[in-house]
Amino acid sequence: MRLPRLGLGCMNLSHAYGVPPSEDEGLAVLRAALDGGVTHLDTATLYGGGRNEQLVGLAIAGRRDEVVLASKCGMAQVDGVKVIDARPDTVRHQVDASLKRLGVDHIDLYYLHRWDKKVPVGESVAALAEAVDAGKIGAIGLSEVSV
Repeated sequence: MRLPRLGLGCMNLSHAYGVPPSEDEGLAVLRAALDGGVTHLDTATLYGGGRNEQLVGLAIAGRRDEVVLASKCGMAQVDGVKVIDARPDTVRHQVDASLKRLGVDHIDLYYLHRWDKKVPVGESVAALAEAVDAGKIGAIGLSEVSV
């Protein structure tokens, strides 16, 4: 796989710092980024309660082959509260939900958003490895996990 030179973290289009732009404005930003040479997009289950993945999916529709696509699991909004949950069953469910929201059959890089200290990290990674074996994701990553 050829790694992209330019990437865009998509979080702010649906989540976090202040009021996010409208869906139309977010799509315009993403499409302009793609047209301008951005070839890596990063999103997550958490961002906007899944709305960010939906937005990215709309933006890459018909352009999937132009993008190295990354998303994250293991952290989500539950009743408006951020919850870290990387149990294997949750990871499996979030992989499938991300694929559906993004409108794709494969995510290039899928990683744990945070290490769930209640779950041995090897169990979470094993669930991700199953998704690799099933062809749902290409590579596994860990975010904010250190020794």
